[in-house]
Amino acid sequence: MTTIIIILVIMAIVWFKFGRTILLLINVFRHKAFSCNPNKTANLSYERQLALSAALIIAEQNMFYTDTLETTKVGAIKAEQKQRLRSAWGIYSTDSALARLKTFGLIHQEYNAAIQTFLAVDKSQWQSYIELHFPEMDQNDIYNYTDSLQAVSATLIEYKIAADSNEVQDIFKRGALAWDLGRLVYIARASYTCGYITAEQAWQSIDSIMPQLSMAFTSWNAFGQSYMLGRSIWSHDDGAISGLFDIYFQAISDPKSPWLKYPLPH
Repeated sequence: MTTIIIILVIMAIVWFKFGRTILLLINVFRHKAFSCNPNKTANLSYERQLALSAALIIAEQNMFYTDTLETTKVGAIKAEQKQRLRSAWGIYSTDSALARLKTFGLIHQEYNAAIQTFLAVDKSQWQSYIELHFPEMDQNDIYNYTDSLQAVSATLIEYKIAADSNEVQDIFKRGALAWDLGRLVYIARASYTCGYITAEQAWQSIDSIMPQLSMAFTSWNAFGQSYMLGRSIWSHDDGAISGLFDIYFQAISDPKSPWLKYPLPH
């Protein structure tokens, strides 16, 4: 009897410390690519499905449903989203969520400034060019992003996003707008999941990306390249990036992918 009690106590301690992680790992193994919400009550409009699909890569990374504003029913995943919103974006309340959504979406402008510098200016002139053309508060970041682009180019070729340096240049010229659009949709959905904002507030932010999405991209393939460009500039050599490239290739090839079900209008 004493042995059983000791075992139960140990199990309780383990569950208390690692229960959320255990649930998260179980869900990772059970997750099916491009999952749909089995409890959805209505279908999204085509336009809203397109808007949600802008976050497809990060949604798959976080095991979200692909066809509803609701992201997941698993408690561990929701707890993980709360922690991630707080640590990565400083979101922990309604006010902080709305403030972040209102101001989010400018990082690609610094990335694109770096790309402009990289493509048009000799390396020896980067510093002076950046000082002349961009705000002082952004100059250090832009220089660092510019300096990373040769490695980013190699990463895009290594993972077969681009066949060669010529295609990399084409991707560079389209810029990294998709990186911001996808993450804005993710933040809106995660903030709704965590109870920080209402469905109406979430959709207001998500719907707002449609003019830029429709003007900038005519295919999800080009959108995905732009997204992975932004992700590679942010960090091209961390351990998670190979998995994200895998998601990208699934997204453009798997018949269940929303990118194939809901193509962008030409």
